[in-house]
Amino acid sequence: MKKYILADHDPKWDDFAKQIGAVSWPAGKYLANEMLAHRFLEWERVVVLMDGDQLVGFCAIVKEDIVKASGYSPFIGYVFVSEDYRGHHLSQQLVKTAETLLIQIGFHKAYIVTRHIGLYEKVGYRQIATTIDQMGRKMRLLEKKLD
Repeated sequence: MKKYILADHDPKWDDFAKQIGAVSWPAGKYLANEMLAHRFLEWERVVVLMDGDQLVGFCAIVKEDIVKASGYSPFIGYVFVSEDYRGHHLSQQLVKTAETLLIQIGFHKAYIVTRHIGLYEKVGYRQIATTIDQMGRKMRLLEKKLD
């Protein structure tokens, strides 16, 4: 399995965006559109896991996630693992990679917006609020202090 850490304008950026846009999860298409429109800040990144030519999973570190103007930043968002690869802690691996990137950039906290219960708590996140996302859904806002 190979990991790619992509910044906007990386030579592989558009190719990975197209693969991300083809996954079964609608947020993948949204992330792909943001990538293809080059709406990423200089420090924002996309982390991609590949198994040969098969997309295994991805996540992104972004200023804002699906909850805009929350007053919190940065977010680890768009965490996705392909159905065939689930159950192997790959989402945790993606989150840990994103956390390492955030520490290298100089951030001391990370936030995640999710409806999942228990998934991110396994890697140290705790709920700090409940909020409503852009689609009107009730979401949990999680925080973790980064070492």
